[in-house]
Amino acid sequence: MAGGEGYAQRPLQQSDYYDQKRTVEGQWHGRGAELLGLSGRVSPEEFESLRQGLDPETGEFLRQRQGSDRISANGAEQSKARSLYDMTFSAPKSVSVMAIVGGDERLIAAHETAVRETLREAEKYSATRVRLAGLNENRTTGNWVVAAYMHDTSRELDLQLHTHAVAANLTYDGTEARWKALQASGLYERRSYLTEVYRNALSRQARTLGYEIENRRDVAGKDKGFEIAGLSQEILDKYSRRSAQRDAAIQEFTHMRGRAPTDNEVAVLICESRADKLQEISTELVRCRQLERLTPDQRNMIGSLREEALKQSSPLRFEHGVAEASLGHAQEHVFERLSVAKEHEILTEALRHSRGQVELSVLQGVLSRERTGGNLVGAGDEIATHASHYGRLHAGCRAAEARGAKQFGQTSEKRPRFGSQVQLSGSNWIMKKNGDFVEVLHFVGVPDGI
Repeated sequence: MAGGEGYAQRPLQQSDYYDQKRTVEGQWHGRGAELLGLSGRVSPEEFESLRQGLDPETGEFLRQRQGSDRISANGAEQSKARSLYDMTFSAPKSVSVMAIVGGDERLIAAHETAVRETLREAEKYSATRVRLAGLNENRTTGNWVVAAYMHDTSRELDLQLHTHAVAANLTYDGTEARWKALQASGLYERRSYLTEVYRNALSRQARTLGYEIENRRDVAGKDKGFEIAGLSQEILDKYSRRSAQRDAAIQEFTHMRGRAPTDNEVAVLICESRADKLQEISTELVRCRQLERLTPDQRNMIGSLREEALKQSSPLRFEHGVAEASLGHAQEHVFERLSVAKEHEILTEALRHSRGQVELSVLQGVLSRERTGGNLVGAGDEIATHASHYGRLHAGCRAAEARGAKQFGQTSEKRPRFGSQVQLSGSNWIMKKNGDFVEVLHFVGVPDGI
């Protein structure tokens, strides 16, 4: 986000409507916040200081480069200075309905717990750019400064429990012993993974609270998350006006352009389709209007579901072997199309498969044992099975032999020989951007993602 002046006072502290008697308090998260002595409640002054890249206590600039826009040699603006990253975690509609209209505030706490768990996982991938001594690469720092604000309503006054986690464009580089700009490419790359981390944590909490969950898919079979079982689709639709606006904007775009919008274009469409001005209305009146959308029978359905959940609430006992089975499924699914995959791609699919039935740390532990035991091979965060790696590798070599090796600029005798010469585990073959191993994978035609 470029600029962002007054961002804390307007959309963050004022929820998605304007009530003079009600403001939203943000909470600090992250090791970077701890390094700056920030904890607990977010003050507007602290937020504004960090938006500008200033130390909240001294007022001095934390970064060497003070956030100026990038201008090309001909004077054209290449990019705006980025001061904030706004990440939004939205609960399934059924969770919002049961938490707010149903009055089960335990689900609000469950959402907050899921957000905290996801932010802790996401922070591991915080990084900064290194340009010293001729380098031009990312360095993982593992810390950031995040202010999180929880809202419970959309601008159309739909029930919508969601949290804005706003990260300052700051991270502390321990190697260089200074604050620098946050490099968020690792976070963008793991958007699907972090979504599943949140969904798994929330669905696990919901099950502990006595609710059953059901996974959802669209007409094409694509995973669409989960909902609490027992609520009719009619009830969910009553609080989905913003979703209807989004879908209408996407349909219009597709009709006009002759193609579906990209993820970035969808984000723009969502922003453009929402009301610019917050409605000035009291929270009490908002709740009355939200309740009026329901029929008496629907209110009874929600009340009965809540009462039943309270009776069924108990600590979860995770079945033995769920993590192993889910990782097995994930490997079959991912390596069916890829020779080499990122760890987070495997974990993403495993979390989808066992949603609400396993803890992330358990999955990560099983995956680590698979690598240590030699069932999976890899370097860095990229992994492969023996069958997926060597099978496709040799298939690619045989295909190259049949056509000749002119496209590689070398004779077949000089082509790298695979087998004892290639020790994937512990080597840097995968990590090399221009290494032979990557070239062979490109030649085989392995797609970049799933």
